[in-house]
Amino acid sequence: MSRKTLLLALIMIFALACGSVPAGEDQAEEEVQVIEEEPTAGADGGVTSPEIDNLMAGYSDGPGGAVMVIKNGEIVHQKGYGFADVENGVPITIDTVFHLGSVGKQFTALGVIMLEEQGLLTYDDPIGMHLTELEWMGSDVTIRRLLHHTSGIMGYDDSDEIYNALVASSDRPSNEDLLSVLAEQGGMLTDPGEEYSYSNTGYDILGALIERLSGEKYPVFMEENIFGPLGMTSTFAVLNDERLNGEKVAESYSVDGVYEPDVLDALNGSGSIYSTLGDLYLYDQALYTDTLVAQDSLAEAFVSGVLNNGDETAYGFAFDLGEYAGETYVGHSGAWLGFESYYLRFPEKELTVVVLLNLDYSQEGAEGIAFSAADLYLK
Repeated sequence: MSRKTLLLALIMIFALACGSVPAGEDQAEEEVQVIEEEPTAGADGGVTSPEIDNLMAGYSDGPGGAVMVIKNGEIVHQKGYGFADVENGVPITIDTVFHLGSVGKQFTALGVIMLEEQGLLTYDDPIGMHLTELEWMGSDVTIRRLLHHTSGIMGYDDSDEIYNALVASSDRPSNEDLLSVLAEQGGMLTDPGEEYSYSNTGYDILGALIERLSGEKYPVFMEENIFGPLGMTSTFAVLNDERLNGEKVAESYSVDGVYEPDVLDALNGSGSIYSTLGDLYLYDQALYTDTLVAQDSLAEAFVSGVLNNGDETAYGFAFDLGEYAGETYVGHSGAWLGFESYYLRFPEKELTVVVLLNLDYSQEGAEGIAFSAADLYLK
């Protein structure tokens, strides 16, 4: 019990003895329960908050998820709910590995920032300067616009013809296959900078850019430059069949059952990363330091894209930018093959919420859970 909680309890005892309760004391005590309550040890080694347990109460007897809250550098909640493998009764724990979906775009953006720091690119370089297969896109399709989803390119997520050509190119199309298909089938949706149009293809092009400039495959680059240096030992990018089939990797579920692999699973950049709560804690804390990139360099990720007409897009380098409950936040959602995720960070409050789900049909969704959890710590 904290000193403040003890003092309130003594006031209540004194008030009851005198036959009266000070006005507003009930409200004060309730606020203390939300803000002051210390987390307790969880069964799987995490720490838990009863309020977040209540949020996740509906995820106990089927596929579920894992939730982590970080406040001022400390994990104040970390727990798994439901089953990683429903058929075999394998519970989700704080060590369960989930596909991050598009939350993985943050690592692609970090890779690009690293290459910029090394002088291998500038954000306003035309992408065709580095990937000659895409010279046809012209000088206005820049790395910055690909990062901001304002490039105007047409990709496999916009065109059946491009998608079908990509699928036909290989049993497991790679980033190099994507470049070859775009060289033959690619086109433009709009002029560059005219519209914000979320593009997985754009980030897979950035994955190809990382491979071309670094001379390493995307999974190797990520391991050597981010995962390894941070000690993110449970995190990997596909393709890594051995790790993908590891015993701690969760199954994912739709209303019809277990999801099967997708033909585009081998593309890297738009979201091909698996991770855990503990590893994402290491990543989150590194963003407050110069461990991966300098803070001045990272700040570019939190600057909104701007359209040709001057309108801001409220999207930086793989971060949504917004305000909630009077506080500035950055975040991103992810969804792929039945997995859902949300990474929510309030930098000025040093508050982060991570939600990882292995089902795609929950009513709240990972994003809704994340903001509901944040409410408990923003009061």
